[in-house]
Amino acid sequence: MKPRIAACLFLALTAFAAPADFSLNKAKRIDSFLSRIAARSQPALFLKKTAFSESELNSYLNLIYIKKYAQEVTFIELRLKDKNLVNGTLKVKLAGEKYATVPQFLRDVEVSFGGKFECSNYHMRFAFSELVINGSRFSPTILDEAFNAAQFNSKTKKSIFDWFTLLPGLKNVQCSAKTIYFYY
Repeated sequence: MKPRIAACLFLALTAFAAPADFSLNKAKRIDSFLSRIAARSQPALFLKKTAFSESELNSYLNLIYIKKYAQEVTFIELRLKDKNLVNGTLKVKLAGEKYATVPQFLRDVEVSFGGKFECSNYHMRFAFSELVINGSRFSPTILDEAFNAAQFNSKTKKSIFDWFTLLPGLKNVQCSAKTIYFYY
C-alpha cells in the first residue's frame, strides 16, 4: 500500500514540476499576425481587434520573441487576468563576456511579479505592484530607485516603469482572464 501512495505522490509532484506546454503552431499564429500588421502599407481606417489565448501568448514569448529579442531570458510565463492585470514568472541567465562584471549571484535570476500594464499613444508600460527576485520580496519603487542610483554615469536614465513603443502595427493592448487583445 505504501509504495502505491508514494508512486501517486511522485506522479502528482512531477505533474506540477513539468515545464509549460508550449506549441510552435500557437507561437506562429501570433508571429504571423504581428508580421502581417507590421507590413501593412496603409493604416486602417477603423480600429480592429484580435484575441489570443494566454497559452498562445506564452508559446510566442518563449519560442519566438525571447530568441529574437531577449536571449538572456530563458523562460517567461504570464497569467492574464481581468482589467489588464498580469502575474508572471521570468527566468534570466546572464552568461558570457558581456556580463563578466555582473556579480555571480545576479547571473541566474528568477523573478516573480504582479501588476498592471497600461497603454497610451502607441506605448505601453508595466506598473509593478509586487516583485520577488530569487525568493526575496522587494518593493518595486525602492528597487527602481536603486536601479536609478546605479546609473549615475549614464546620460539617459532608465526605470523599470518606463514606457516603451508597441510593436509596429499595434495601437493598443488589453487583457482579460486568460486572453490578450491586440488592437491594430
